[in-house]
Amino acid sequence: FMHVLGKVLPHGMGLALGSIGFGTIATFITLYYASHSWPNAVLCLSLFGGSFICARLLFGNMINRIGGFKVAIACLSVESLGLLLLWLATSPELALAGAALTGFGFSLVFPALGVEAVNLVPASSRGAAVGAYSLFIDLSLGIPGPLAGAVAAGFGFSSIFLFAALASLSGLALSVWLYKQAKIMRQSNSSQNSA
Repeated sequence: FMHVLGKVLPHGMGLALGSIGFGTIATFITLYYASHSWPNAVLCLSLFGGSFICARLLFGNMINRIGGFKVAIACLSVESLGLLLLWLATSPELALAGAALTGFGFSLVFPALGVEAVNLVPASSRGAAVGAYSLFIDLSLGIPGPLAGAVAAGFGFSSIFLFAALASLSGLALSVWLYKQAKIMRQSNSSQNSA
């Protein structure tokens, strides 16, 4: 299991960084709305969830068509944009748009990076790989709450979405790096096979 965990660690870290936005919205959106005296925080949560589901239904097959890394890169880009919009929102309408973009973007991060992580291990270890990879979403939902709370206490509720956006952008950068590494490995393997 530890060997498999080591293999999926970078992909899991990308997932964890991308999942911080989800945890931040789920935990703090009602307090964020209250701090601005905006009504209907539940609508924001509903739009986040609805966008998440719609994106999964409409674009779930894209992972098989273009690859997990490309989907993860696109999704983390959209999620980061949504979180930045939440950070800068001056009206509940902008906050709704930010939540919708965040939900849409986050929707395929787990399966996209998961496919790439699981492909790194032999078929006999894939169950362990899924289990090890799934640990990272649990970490991303448990650890950031206190951190985001500390950020909110020091800098206000809007700043937690900047914190989440920076985490998502870090996940995006990691995903781009992993994609480039995977391309190098494929090219190396194909040149060895042809030699």
